[in-house]
Amino acid sequence: MAEERRQYLRVIFEETIQVSTEEWSDPIATGLDLSLNGVRFHCEYPLSEGELVSIEFEPSFTLVGTAIWCWPIEWYYQAAVRFSDITVTEQEKLRKYIETTTKQDYPDFVGEVTTETENTESVSEEEKLEVVSSEENSSAVVSQSESSFPDAELHAQTYAGSQVALVTERDSPHNDMIMQYLSERTGFKMSLMEKQGNLWPMLRENALDLVLLNQSTSNEDEILGVIQRLGEEHPDIPFIVFAGPISLDDRLHLLSLGAIDVITRPTHLSTIAQSVLQAFYDNRTVGTPALEEELIVESLDLDSDLDLMEEKF
Repeated sequence: MAEERRQYLRVIFEETIQVSTEEWSDPIATGLDLSLNGVRFHCEYPLSEGELVSIEFEPSFTLVGTAIWCWPIEWYYQAAVRFSDITVTEQEKLRKYIETTTKQDYPDFVGEVTTETENTESVSEEEKLEVVSSEENSSAVVSQSESSFPDAELHAQTYAGSQVALVTERDSPHNDMIMQYLSERTGFKMSLMEKQGNLWPMLRENALDLVLLNQSTSNEDEILGVIQRLGEEHPDIPFIVFAGPISLDDRLHLLSLGAIDVITRPTHLSTIAQSVLQAFYDNRTVGTPALEEELIVESLDLDSDLDLMEEKF
């Protein structure tokens, strides 16, 4: 039997949703994009194709859909769920949710009506490629850190041992994930700053090489205050901002305030790591921890050579 399906506009949204199956529940899954057809998100556990999934957007609003695909991304999974049996009432409620979340009007539909049969696979290879390519294109536009590196000069552990502080709001659900990834993948010595007051003593002691600022709607003013003080008291310390979906003007404003890069969520953890590595790579006047150790050893050897020369003469 044929099924008609409208092509609804997918919009970026960054909301914490609860994803549940019969076997597990993830209360802090992160939404990536959403339409009246389905939702794409990051979650902690894997999904099987065709598995029934419950998506709780709000305590009073839950939809059930079918997992279309799921693949691992470092410490978590990215998945897509289609709302195959969504009712007209549920669709209208979802539309209102989208408009409230994005603060924009949502169109009825885009594209042509398509026809599918029951034997058609849940998602075609073309659709999968569309999802991946659109995400890659979005990352390329949003972040300045997508340039390629000479393999011989830079790798994930090039700046292992560098001191990086993550300034973020307290109890942010992804703090641990970011800290773990940057610490294990790149070897950075990470410091979590849920109270910005802890940041300044470390900066005064020259104990930090870079500051990573996690901006959200609830701490936007606080982060802007940190940026202003960094510019006044520590203009030599590079900082990177990553924030929720923000306008081009807001990103340019953060760059004008001195940000090395502005990364918008949702994003892959490797994009954050790449941005930090790019900042260190661009600022090569400061040697890597490994190079600094070599310079110290060479300096000691030089002192020994000078002592021998003095003895001979």
